[in-house]
Amino acid sequence: MAFVLGIDKGTSVVKAVVFDAEGQVRGRGEERVAALVPRPGWHEEDPADTWAACCRTIRAALADAGIGGGDIAGVGIAAHMGGAWIVDARGRPLRNAVCWPDERAQGDLADLQEADRLDAAFAISGNGLMPGITLLILRWLSRHEPELRAEAAAVLSAKDYLRLRLTGDVATDPSDVSFMPGDIDRRSHSAELMALMGVEDWAATMPPILPSDVIAGAVTAEAATATGLAEGTPVVTGLGDAVANLIGAGRSAPGDAVTVLGTSCLNSTVLDAPGRAPDGLGFLFAMPGARYVRILPNTSGTITLDWFLDRFGGPKRPDGAWDFDALGAEVAAVRRGAEGVVLVPYLNPAGVLAPFYDPRARGAFFGMSSQTGRAHLLRAIFEALAYSTRDCFAAMPGTRASLTLTGGGARSPVWAQMFADICGLPVQVCTTDQTGALGVGLLAGVATGLWPDLATAQARAVSIAATYDPDPVAVADYEGWFGLYRDCRDVYRGLSEARSGLVAAVPAEGGAP
Repeated sequence: MAFVLGIDKGTSVVKAVVFDAEGQVRGRGEERVAALVPRPGWHEEDPADTWAACCRTIRAALADAGIGGGDIAGVGIAAHMGGAWIVDARGRPLRNAVCWPDERAQGDLADLQEADRLDAAFAISGNGLMPGITLLILRWLSRHEPELRAEAAAVLSAKDYLRLRLTGDVATDPSDVSFMPGDIDRRSHSAELMALMGVEDWAATMPPILPSDVIAGAVTAEAATATGLAEGTPVVTGLGDAVANLIGAGRSAPGDAVTVLGTSCLNSTVLDAPGRAPDGLGFLFAMPGARYVRILPNTSGTITLDWFLDRFGGPKRPDGAWDFDALGAEVAAVRRGAEGVVLVPYLNPAGVLAPFYDPRARGAFFGMSSQTGRAHLLRAIFEALAYSTRDCFAAMPGTRASLTLTGGGARSPVWAQMFADICGLPVQVCTTDQTGALGVGLLAGVATGLWPDLATAQARAVSIAATYDPDPVAVADYEGWFGLYRDCRDVYRGLSEARSGLVAAVPAEGGAP
């Protein structure tokens, strides 16, 4: 029996998953990857540590499946997008990787906004800009580490770096180019955009672009020793994780809607052309098959829940993940509307990217009293992320017939039902919670002949575990609460502007007690 291996390198966790021809998980490995924070707001990784963790997870997945490396027909890699993994001509990292949550280029973004260049950048790329995108990081590095450019041979994304370590080949795919950002209409790098952002001297470091679903290389002898895979195993180019999740959820037809309830809450609609509405907001990524995905994200996804539970405690499963059954029972004990507590869920230091752009926006609980308890706050968090998803989809053109929910939060039946009731749509949850790894695993299987095409692969390997239909009573109840949520986010957006000015006026060090 042939198997495929999907690797999904997230912001904090790297996973390797073995799938059979029916899409069943036969083995998996998982390991946390440490974020390095040399200064407040920075987010780096040691590439050597990340590669070592990836190797260990591959070995763990093979062992868990009870198979050898020679049983793997092909490998696919997905990873978080943006950031900069810079290597020299021998493929050696020149510095720690800078990852997408990094904020060091916030000032560079402000400079571009002051120079009125954001609209032009959006017109070329279809992407709103954030500090952690590749070209802004290069702009920052040009000013603060100018010696780096002379040694740099390639600027890679996370998945491209891992594939380089597996195969020795340098390349990228159209999805990751989209977020650098590039020219979305041509699905290519953009010399015009690089000049607009003042990084044209990095043009020679942009990697060649290959289709996401072709074999880009094969496992080297060195990588085989490190991972347990067989030398010569084919490796496809792969995808950015935002796109891989859609493929692995079986949602790649125009009009399909998917929300990834993960670190960021990615609200996505598949398009057959690179539509940019709403103007100036969110992301637009290339997909395999000449398709595109329009994404309006709440960058404070399950990190909002993590923030709360890390500080106030929460039940965990034996594997260390949050116990969503126990959390769901706690949430279900509180009435809809969380007894009047509403969370404005903007906890990401980068601010808000959709359904409006405001890097100064911050989160807040509204409606608390001396009677407010832990369960009220927890339910307010659950509801707020569903409200933010509805808020983002409301800003997109068109209508949606249903919503597929993926990511760690999709494991909660209570949360999935809440999304159905707040969004007013049937919500489907896939059988596997490893849709990112499955998405690139499907590409690897098609490229190596395990399936004849992607549609066949998805039909065989993707299944729906549960569908949650909207409760008409709950839908009606939530209309008022959603209106209050929108009022709160508008009010707090104004307050965030005042807050930002006051914070900026506080000395960086010292100050009166």
